[in-house]
Amino acid sequence: MTDLIPTALGPAPEYRRLVEDMPVMLWTADAVGRWTHVNTRWIEYTGLVGEASGFGFEAALHPQDVAPTLAVWTAAVATGEHYNIEYRLRDTQGQYRWFIVRGRKLAAPSADDVAWVGSCTDIDEQKRAEQAALEAAQVALEAQRAAVRALGLALDMRDAETGGHTDRVVAQAMNLGQALGLASADLMALEIGAMLHDVGKISIPDRVLLKPSGLDAAERAMVNTHAATGAHFAAALGWLPPAALGLIRHHHERWDGQGYPDGLAGEQIPVLARIFAVVDVYDALVSQRPYKVAWPPAQAREEIAKQAGTQFDPQMVNAFLALPTTSFGEKGRRN
Repeated sequence: MTDLIPTALGPAPEYRRLVEDMPVMLWTADAVGRWTHVNTRWIEYTGLVGEASGFGFEAALHPQDVAPTLAVWTAAVATGEHYNIEYRLRDTQGQYRWFIVRGRKLAAPSADDVAWVGSCTDIDEQKRAEQAALEAAQVALEAQRAAVRALGLALDMRDAETGGHTDRVVAQAMNLGQALGLASADLMALEIGAMLHDVGKISIPDRVLLKPSGLDAAERAMVNTHAATGAHFAAALGWLPPAALGLIRHHHERWDGQGYPDGLAGEQIPVLARIFAVVDVYDALVSQRPYKVAWPPAQAREEIAKQAGTQFDPQMVNAFLALPTTSFGEKGRRN
């Protein structure tokens, strides 16, 4: 950052008289980006000034803000574009405060080699308020997430034979979603939807849900209502992302259009539902049920591969099969 060290004491006296007593930090720079002057407020705040050490620009910056600030400033000098950037400056007591820095390129450099003028305005209270709001929102989000997980686990407890299913498929879905490069908002929706994917089974009577043998047609039709019922129930919570609701409603749709509740096919099925369908079925295959034995993981993976393009989105199957088996909790599985 040595290009930012000034080579002159500053602009002409006319400018000094205008800016020295301003209550905000002001500065000027020449056409190549070297600072040529700072006003009294800058000196009072940073305690740094002089030809030997520059005007304290680098020395006063928070270490984490040096690289992004330099990148913005260098780009602005190269293009001549005005810029705004937020960074932290250290005061004479060693404490950092947030400032917004606004730099403006003059249409024509002045006679005293001033090509840039700028200001540093204290926004520390605003930034602290923003951070406090973010922290409060995070606490609220974690509380909501905990409540959703508790509801999912309660469903697991109702059916002891599927105990642990919710936590497993959430972890598996997140592994697959990350491998597919989902954005953070989509990953959050995937996690929430996975936690609540079977919430609609609350409406299914125990005599059907816990039946130890196969279901007849009427009972199967009743169970199949849980996807739409679950989406309706989850929507009543009032804060779930639409993508999470889409997962809950459509995780039993099939790529070939033969699923439920809406018979969607191919890319009509929401992407999170397509992701989740693979891990949900895989976990069901490798888990023991009253009416079936647990499949060995290798056999379950073969079945998932066989159903690509029929039950499942081939892209999701390929990504699933590319993950190591340890990503899907094989160790300790009851087989």
